Amino acid sequence: MELSRLPPGLERTLGGEAFRRRRRLVLPLLTSDPEGFPRAALLTPGEVRATSPTAFAVAVLAGSRTSINLIRRRQATLLYMQRHLAASIRLRAGRGRTSRHDPDRTIFPLTVFRVRIDQPAPGEGTVSLLAGPVFAGADSLSLFSQELFDELGEGSLS
Repeated sequence: MELSRLPPGLERTLGGEAFRRRRRLVLPLLTSDPEGFPRAALLTPGEVRATSPTAFAVAVLAGSRTSINLIRRRQATLLYMQRHLAASIRLRAGRGRTSRHDPDRTIFPLTVFRVRIDQPAPGEGTVSLLAGPVFAGADSLSLFSQELFDELGEGSLS
């Protein structure tokens, strides 16, 4: 199934529900380097925020390959893979800016232009994901900065 916007449940999850619950999801943000090879930034719900059914903001490390690829290519794909739902969200990047709360990060506004919901093929029966990529560790809760998440939700990022 292909959509031009986020379905309501996915918008709620990526718009703040996963952050508020401190869900330790890994959200791969895929970009392409100059040679066309894919690059993956493994982001958390504290670094990704849906601000509407058709808009996102992400915070990536300044000067990283991801940041450079978003500037150069202006597109990315965000993967969401969790129990019973796998989605590929195609995005167009706007102009990034330095975060006020974390100057080591660049915040990019992103516009959704395609959402693909992956479902089992008819011959595969009633199979589903049991879980998606998650992270753990003694310092994992430090990846949830309320200030950075609030900044991602601000209306105009430019």
